Amino acid sequence: MGDEEKNKNPRKDLLNNRENSEGESIYGKFRSRILDQEQREMMEKVQQGAESGYVFDSSEDALSGEYVKKIDKKVIVIYVVVSTIVLTTLIFFIYSLIPDAEDKFVKYKSLIAEVEKLNVKKSKKIQEIESVVSELKKNEKYKNLEIDSNDDRVLTAESMEFLSQQAEKEDNSGIKSKISSIIQSDEEIKAIQQDIISKNKGLEAPVVMTKSRGHEQIAYAFLTQKKGLSDQKAKEVIESVNVFDYTYEGLYVWNFYENGFYGSFITKGEADKSPNEIKKLAQQAFQERMLDLEREKTALKNITKQLETDLKTSQAKVEQLLNERDKLGELDSKNKQLKEEMVKKEEMISDLNSVRYKLLAYSFAIERGIISETVWEGVKIEKSSGLDYSSKVDFSVTDNLIIRPKQFSLNAFTEVYVLPKSLVTSGDIKILKKDQICKIEFVNKANLIKKQILIIAK
Repeated sequence: MGDEEKNKNPRKDLLNNRENSEGESIYGKFRSRILDQEQREMMEKVQQGAESGYVFDSSEDALSGEYVKKIDKKVIVIYVVVSTIVLTTLIFFIYSLIPDAEDKFVKYKSLIAEVEKLNVKKSKKIQEIESVVSELKKNEKYKNLEIDSNDDRVLTAESMEFLSQQAEKEDNSGIKSKISSIIQSDEEIKAIQQDIISKNKGLEAPVVMTKSRGHEQIAYAFLTQKKGLSDQKAKEVIESVNVFDYTYEGLYVWNFYENGFYGSFITKGEADKSPNEIKKLAQQAFQERMLDLEREKTALKNITKQLETDLKTSQAKVEQLLNERDKLGELDSKNKQLKEEMVKKEEMISDLNSVRYKLLAYSFAIERGIISETVWEGVKIEKSSGLDYSSKVDFSVTDNLIIRPKQFSLNAFTEVYVLPKSLVTSGDIKILKKDQICKIEFVNKANLIKKQILIIAK
């Protein structure tokens, strides 16, 4: 630095040249302290930067203390991943606190199971009262005790009041014990009934199954009428769940539908048998039917073997006759006769265990005057002569007939009739119809053998 610059800043130069008592430059020492402090601050920032991701700017003045915050890409990725995981976990946690439809159905089903258990418990208590009352009525004094059918089959108020009075007066310890048992059971029944009423407040009333209205029909009505589902959607929902296959009068059908989830189950209700008992009976009947069919099959095999034996015998006779040239014509005649008998026997066996039928479209049958339909009489046969009942169902092979709309040149079934109607009303024949398929069950085959039926569809 030149003399000119020194001359321009005489005051600064004067300060720079000031010394303390020890001969040190006051400005130089002061600046040294400032620099020491700045260096310490800078070192602290460097240390913090190393720990938190800060880096210093590329400045010429290493002591300027200016820096910028530059976050490493890895730190950004880790931050985003951790934030996403935390947020997702929080969302799932909140969502898990909201019970879904399936959980509600499980609780709904559990509540009904509790009510059913209470009903069973109540029934047992009622039976206990009836048993004790029956014993008590053998005594002349208590012969007028009455069961109140309008109060869950417990004793009438008059009978209970009479027993309460006699509880103090009765000297016979055995009778007194029976009276105490009745009074105690009556109180227990009332408590159970109150518990049932309390639990039923949270339940929708079940639908009672009838002979003409099974589980599938009840479920369909519930989904379409109460829950507003379309016909197609309701059918899809029903097809996705297990449907109770048996129609039994008095069973309770419970339905639940929420947010696309459908649940349904069956309880005993007013029926005399539980669903499990009905299933067992149906399976037993099915097994018995299978055994019957097996026996019929064995019998037919025996007949076939006998026919084969007869045929072999006949063939032997034919061969023997053929060897007798002078009786060739007679042998041919007998051989033909034996073959015809074989065919007839086979046809007779089949006819003796078959029902013949004719399929007709409703419009065709009406147009040709084969059937008629009135409001009062419904569909009935007008002219059956000339119809070819060539088709038949052999009961040794099957006990039902499956028909489809295309057999009648139809797109779907609206109605299916079996004539004469008396076979249906008597229960000999059962019709199970859906849109695209119809199953005709021959229940009482003994009444249908050699019969001719007309099957009309529209």
